[in-house]
Amino acid sequence: MKRLNRVGQKIKDKTNKIKQKAKYVEQEFKKEFLFNIPTFLNILRILLTIVIIYMIITNKSIIAVVVVFAIAAITDFFDGKIARAYKLVNPFGAKADMLADRILWVSVALCMLIVFSMQGYFKSIHLMQLIFIMSREIIAAPSTISYLVFGEKVFPPARYIAKLTTFLQGFAFPCLMLSLYYPIWFYASLPLSLAVLITGTISGFFYIRDLGKLNEGNKNGKR
Repeated sequence: MKRLNRVGQKIKDKTNKIKQKAKYVEQEFKKEFLFNIPTFLNILRILLTIVIIYMIITNKSIIAVVVVFAIAAITDFFDGKIARAYKLVNPFGAKADMLADRILWVSVALCMLIVFSMQGYFKSIHLMQLIFIMSREIIAAPSTISYLVFGEKVFPPARYIAKLTTFLQGFAFPCLMLSLYYPIWFYASLPLSLAVLITGTISGFFYIRDLGKLNEGNKNGKR
């Protein structure tokens, strides 16, 4: 009887171990799968940037361009949402997200400026709005490039004001695009670009300060 109990206990222990291993494998699979979703969305945003540039250069419908741009901008919302919800936030993901964002905003802005200026659509009022919309990138660019080349290549977490700026940019950019062909959209693009100028300027200077403090702290920590 005791032998049967021991055998039964061993079988029960092995069964529990198998269940634990299966649960661990399932959790790791889910974690790996979810980890790849934010990365995939970052890559998708870069690929969509290429598509947007191609569409602008080849004179595709501006409405189609705006739709693709909106999809690219939405990926920025979801990759961060997924990463935070499943605790997948890490330095690599943060850098990849920032890189994908800058590629989208800067590349599309430069493409718009060059192509639409050559076509005669881009006037001084549009250029002013574009500068307003890109105010954060313009302010932060020198410090970012400097630290990428000479610094510790460590970047501060995004503040709420930075997220708000990105959110407003996601609306200001499409409105500016539409205003080139449909003047009525000017009444939406102008106030939005002014709002981005305010939040973007604050965000840019906060970013420079946080970047300096973070890299200075890392240097002191190594001494």
